[in-house]
Amino acid sequence: MGLGKTEWEDIQIKYGNMEAPPKQLTEDELFDLIKEAAEMAKEAEKNEKLENASLKDLKDMEDEEDEDVLEQLRKKRIQQMKAEAELNKFGELKEISEPSYKAEVTECKGVMVVVHLFKNGIPQCQLVNQHLTLLAKKFKATKFVKIRSEEAIHNYPDRNLPTILVYFNGDIVGQIITLRATGGDATTVDDIEWQLKQAHAIKSDLQEDPRITIARKKSQKSRYSKADSDESDNSDSDD
Repeated sequence: MGLGKTEWEDIQIKYGNMEAPPKQLTEDELFDLIKEAAEMAKEAEKNEKLENASLKDLKDMEDEEDEDVLEQLRKKRIQQMKAEAELNKFGELKEISEPSYKAEVTECKGVMVVVHLFKNGIPQCQLVNQHLTLLAKKFKATKFVKIRSEEAIHNYPDRNLPTILVYFNGDIVGQIITLRATGGDATTVDDIEWQLKQAHAIKSDLQEDPRITIARKKSQKSRYSKADSDESDNSDSDD
């Protein structure tokens, strides 16, 4: 018997003028499909459980799972734990002194180091310390330190404060000299975050300079206000 219900349908299907109807499954074929789907779901659940298992969970599974599989997962989990530890290595703005500068900054390898040169009594230095404290907690893979300017660089001029230096493998790869470019006293934590992202010191989700974002929003608000005003004037003229 052909694929169609009639000989005419068989001919149409043969020459591509008509699609073949879906195959009618027997009761045994339907049962086999359901059984296969259930086994696949069970296997997927098992694999998900293994992928999300902690080291303790893997130890508890020793009597249930293949030892080679468990060993591979243990190694994978340990590597993940090490990677997570590296991403959460720091997390604070640490104050250092001249004797420890070399060890804490210039000899620090494989890590981005953000150094704030500050001086007590300068309000913008205090502002930067506040912002860097927040950023240090947010970007724990980056090392954040602060040091009094006179200890970091002898006779460093106060007019250049606050100063932020970005180090990698002992080299300065970025710097922010004063807050003139970020708004002075109005500098926000997002402004500093953006500058540090530009220096590749942190992996930030910011897509553009926050000052541009704010300016665009103000411009849009101004246009909407003008449009509303013009509409109101036109309405008054009609009256």
